[in-house]
Amino acid sequence: MLSKLIEFSARNKFLVMICVAAALAVAIWSIQHISLDAIPDLSDSQVIVYSQWDKSPSIMEDQVTHPIVSSLLEVPGVKAIRGFSDVGVSYIYVIFKDGTDIDSDRSRVAEYLNRVLPHLPKGVKTQLGPDATGVGWVFQYALVDKSGKHDLKQLRSFQDQNLRDALAHVTGVAEVASIGGYGTQSQVTGVSDLDGQGDVVVGTVIMRFGENALNVINRVKTKLQEVKKSLPEGVEIKITYDRSQLIERAIANLRHQLIEEMLVVSLVILLFLWHFPSAFIPIITIPIAVILSFIPMLGMKLTSNIMSLAGIAISMGVLVDGAIVQMENVYKHLELWEAGGQKGDYHEICLKALKEVGPAVFFSLLVIAVSFFPIFTLLDQEGRLFKPLAWSKTFSMAIAAILVVTLNPALRMWLLRFKTKYYAESKHPISRVLFRLYNPVCRFVLTYPKHVIAAAVALFLATIPVYLKLGSEFMPPLWEGDILYMPVTTPDISVPGAMKLLQTEDKIIKSFPEVESVWGKAGRIDSSTDPAPLSMMETTILLKPESQWSGHISHEELINQLDGALQIPGSTNAWTMPIKNRIDMQSTGIRTPIGIKIFGHDIKTIERIGIQVEKIVKDIPGTRNVYAERTGLGPSMLRDENGLLAGYVYVDVAGRDIGSYVDEAKKAVDENLQLPQGYQLLWSGQYENMLRVRDRLKVVLPLTIFIITLLLYMNTKSMVQTGIVLLSVPFSLIGAVWLLYALGYNVSLAVWVGMIALMGLDAETGVLLLLFMELAYKEAVQQNRMNTGQDLKDAIVQGAVRRLRPKMMTVAAAFVGLLPIMWSTGAGSDVMKRIAAPMVGGLITSFLLGFLVYPAIYFLWKSNFELNKNKGGNMKTILTLGFIMIGPALIFAQQTPPMSQLNQSTSPQMVDVHNTVCPVSGRPIGIMGPGVQEVYNNKVYHLCCGGCISTFESDPQKYGKIAETQAAQNIMKGQ
Repeated sequence: MLSKLIEFSARNKFLVMICVAAALAVAIWSIQHISLDAIPDLSDSQVIVYSQWDKSPSIMEDQVTHPIVSSLLEVPGVKAIRGFSDVGVSYIYVIFKDGTDIDSDRSRVAEYLNRVLPHLPKGVKTQLGPDATGVGWVFQYALVDKSGKHDLKQLRSFQDQNLRDALAHVTGVAEVASIGGYGTQSQVTGVSDLDGQGDVVVGTVIMRFGENALNVINRVKTKLQEVKKSLPEGVEIKITYDRSQLIERAIANLRHQLIEEMLVVSLVILLFLWHFPSAFIPIITIPIAVILSFIPMLGMKLTSNIMSLAGIAISMGVLVDGAIVQMENVYKHLELWEAGGQKGDYHEICLKALKEVGPAVFFSLLVIAVSFFPIFTLLDQEGRLFKPLAWSKTFSMAIAAILVVTLNPALRMWLLRFKTKYYAESKHPISRVLFRLYNPVCRFVLTYPKHVIAAAVALFLATIPVYLKLGSEFMPPLWEGDILYMPVTTPDISVPGAMKLLQTEDKIIKSFPEVESVWGKAGRIDSSTDPAPLSMMETTILLKPESQWSGHISHEELINQLDGALQIPGSTNAWTMPIKNRIDMQSTGIRTPIGIKIFGHDIKTIERIGIQVEKIVKDIPGTRNVYAERTGLGPSMLRDENGLLAGYVYVDVAGRDIGSYVDEAKKAVDENLQLPQGYQLLWSGQYENMLRVRDRLKVVLPLTIFIITLLLYMNTKSMVQTGIVLLSVPFSLIGAVWLLYALGYNVSLAVWVGMIALMGLDAETGVLLLLFMELAYKEAVQQNRMNTGQDLKDAIVQGAVRRLRPKMMTVAAAFVGLLPIMWSTGAGSDVMKRIAAPMVGGLITSFLLGFLVYPAIYFLWKSNFELNKNKGGNMKTILTLGFIMIGPALIFAQQTPPMSQLNQSTSPQMVDVHNTVCPVSGRPIGIMGPGVQEVYNNKVYHLCCGGCISTFESDPQKYGKIAETQAAQNIMKGQ
């Protein structure tokens, strides 16, 4: 069918070109209308329940928060519920699983909430919060009066009565929350400071869930321009945070990289082909495939962001592979046609050349596209982050595959009207050098095939220990260009004390020459999206462009310098970034890279355990700061997570990977902490995400290899050829691992996405290497030149050496296309480099070892099973080849990232309604999951929480020592 489509396109070239031109017009329109963003929307669907009642935190917890949380645990689709009880207020955040709709979620919560409201104490006022989350804090501004004519109360009044209402009606805005202007009155829930100068009135624009940040911010800025005329005399609006700057920087950086990639890939094609009509088609394929990709992106409602553009960027060098191979094959046939006296119609010669490699090239591009399908199985934050990349990469590769069998044949037939000279490949200066270098190497390989294969396997096995030395993390941080400083202090701090501390911190930060402005707050803004207590500071640090920084320090070094300058007694530091913090706080409730959650029934005991954990973890190498929550003289804010009281220990880590740190920290805590009965620990933060990704990768990686294997078999119709092609996978992993090690990169989800992309590239490389050797072999058979082992070697040399140029071009284009990513330093480059690094390293070793090992494997296969017709015997050789082809791939396929060496505990998950209550104690199971079944004295016991284990422990005559078993102890320790 593909051959017929190629022939149709070649014979109806103008029809095809008209169709492509029409599609390009639609694509240009799509580019103009697609939304822009920095990163995909990573926030979970969340519903907020907000209650007010003038009572203490303990009464609010017992009579308001806990009853509501317990009733909402039964809402379908709920992933987690976090409650906060403070003086006079209760905040409950209901987080839903992937795939739910925010409107339906709000309706279900309202339905279940109505059931419990009649049972709450009289005077409690409960309502749903806005359809927004903390991730929606996209824009903040301060009202500054440099004239001194207006006091803070007047400015706050103008903010609440005029400016807030005007901005709240902007499309896409959920609410505008205020803070500051009331000085240090005791009833104030939050205070604010700008640049260390004292109290200031600030407004926070909170975007509706699911809206596009850049569009909303632009509308807000337009409205601000309109209301400037009504500002009191001498009052100015100063922006204290603007997410659109990150969005614009990120998109501009990716656009620059895409242009660079197009140029360098085009240069490679021109250099290797040295024939403009042949080079024109691959070069023009790049922008056409990229532009057309925006049609399905817009149709899928994807935004143009770092990740979606990254999918196109990592595909750039591969988009042209099909066109390169096709055009080079046409060039070769026309060269032979000229050398042979121009016998026959050159149109038919060209069509034959296109059809000869078209199907194989189409399948190889299809393999690259389909190999990314397993990425769509990712869930939660990682799924929302990488699915846009997978979609854009799949779209661009699928479009490139379609162009191979439609536009490329049409253009090539049209270009035949321009008469040009076709020179022998041996006369090309680059080809001559390649032939001279590779010819003796290839013949040496064919002389000692088993030795070469054994050396390659040994090199692969030697790489495994290097892989296991790599660190691990969930994701490399995406540098946002701004810093969020989040220190905590004693919970019984007064409002004047909080203001003084906040102002002191901001003055120190503002003194750094790299800092543009500093806005900080202690406590919460007037929004239910912010439950922060007065003891928690949040300072947004806007930095100058890095070109204006003093010296040549990195942003990590700047943070370390800031941290050193802010060692204030009674205050514990934590450093993050605005967007990252909002996402982390929503997904896990933890604002630092690592958090330790303590669950139990007495808040004082939880506090004591937290302080013990803090002391233990403080001495672990890599701990920058650690803080266990305190309750002060009387219980301040209380946490309720899925029906259980909770306390957090925050751990800020620097200079060390998360995986090995948690491994050591967990071991230290297990050895030095004895938990009371009924209390559990849960390691959270990035580590919780790592565990979830690790389990998902156990499915994703084998599934990727299976899909690639299936597609290869559909193309080759031979398990042996499929196995030979799959050899490129372990070969490429060698270079990927060594480059990661050399660059000091940790294994993360971004790295594994690069590995999966590399597997698709490997398959394509293998298909092309095998294709030309197979074509040379069949040509020799047809000409009756396949009678001896030397004939076989000559045919392999012909296919491997004499057709080196197209294979070299495809690898060089893919390799060079990734280099602009590796040397980039702009917004988003940290994540992009982790994706590109394994591809760059893998392409090098896949190419080098492929050209050494493929001919050896092919020679052994053909000499044993084709040339000698030895199909029934030599079982030893069959088994040996089978191990060589499949063994290494399976070894790496079964390897999970180094994080799998950590403690094998998994993050407890929300459970079905019928499992939310322990069948022994009658208490909510909450995050402890459905429990385990333990056999003891020939009886089956249900273990899930401290309640049931305490029940067993209270009556040893009836239950024996089941509470002392390892399973019970693991549950008590949160394992």
